[in-house]
Amino acid sequence: MPDPRIVGVMQGYAFQQRKGSAFYHLFRELDSAGELVGVVGLSIPRWLRMGLRLKNASPNRVKWNAKDQLDLMRYQLLSRKGRNGLANFEDEYNAVLQIGSNMNLNQFCEGKNVPAFSFHDNNVFAYTRSLPPRLLPEKRIQTAVDYEKRVYEGLSGVFTMSKTLARSFVTDFGLPEHKVHYAGFGSPFVAESLEDKAYDQQRILFVASHSFERKGGVTLLNAFRKIRQSLPNAQLVLVGRDWEIEEPGGEVHGFLDKRDPIDNEKYQQLFRGASMFVMPSFNEAFGEVFIEAMSHGLPCIGTNAGVMPEIICDNGAGEVIEPGDVDALAKSILGLLGDPSGLREKGEAGHRAVRSEYSWDNVIGRVNKVVSSFL
Repeated sequence: MPDPRIVGVMQGYAFQQRKGSAFYHLFRELDSAGELVGVVGLSIPRWLRMGLRLKNASPNRVKWNAKDQLDLMRYQLLSRKGRNGLANFEDEYNAVLQIGSNMNLNQFCEGKNVPAFSFHDNNVFAYTRSLPPRLLPEKRIQTAVDYEKRVYEGLSGVFTMSKTLARSFVTDFGLPEHKVHYAGFGSPFVAESLEDKAYDQQRILFVASHSFERKGGVTLLNAFRKIRQSLPNAQLVLVGRDWEIEEPGGEVHGFLDKRDPIDNEKYQQLFRGASMFVMPSFNEAFGEVFIEAMSHGLPCIGTNAGVMPEIICDNGAGEVIEPGDVDALAKSILGLLGDPSGLREKGEAGHRAVRSEYSWDNVIGRVNKVVSSFL
């Protein structure tokens, strides 16, 4: 059986590399394992991307983004670019791994007799469940569903970052279980010793580089004001962007580039100095920042939307609340901050999960096993 020689295909690879995303780490780890021969990075010219954005314009920014996300014209454009990129790829390869479903490379791969796979943190069903009810016409959503289903049916296999998403591919799209493979996610940080970790600092950490309101930032701010009435020394640390928020007990840090050694060290120090991590997002496709927090022994609070219950509750690493419930969030944070030994217990549980489950060795091993079976 030949070894995998995988070529990756991805939109915005340079951007994903800059922000140190899970998909960038996936390709980097495949490369380190000697299984990646290269990446076909796809981009749309700025003028054309702007035109596509304007085509979907809406006074409602959430609706605008949703229409743009489900724009089949963009998918078709990326599909052509992906096929051309593979046709011009110079090194030999025996498998294709595309990120997401916004391109259909199946006919090209069939013509080359090369198995094709996709890797996901989300799909259209999971995405549209995160949107406000009736935001988009059902016909618009169904068109996107039909497109994605055609992509999946032509692939040799579908990899997911979470077990929650794997179930969605089977139940929502009707894909056979043998075609859907949970690959997981690897923490970008080493799970350090927690021997000297302090949990009595009453220091709450929140990380988001965009979508402050959708990530639960407003919910957390309102809850924090309630918390300060009982715990006047509590602190809230906001990381990822200069949100221009002035809040008693709060501090704001801008974007920290994890590729930069100085920024990366500062980023990790903020985790090390925190007592807990809170991001009450209205939905998370995967929420890799929770894994980063668990790597540093931080108990987590999220919401019961998307994949958060799987990452947090299934690992005993914290609690979830209803999205947008300020009172429940304040109660949960106060309960945990008032019990440092309980914080340690949950922090250690998440820390163990990172060491046993969320490693890139696990992910690459699962991908290798599936891809190799088709060679």
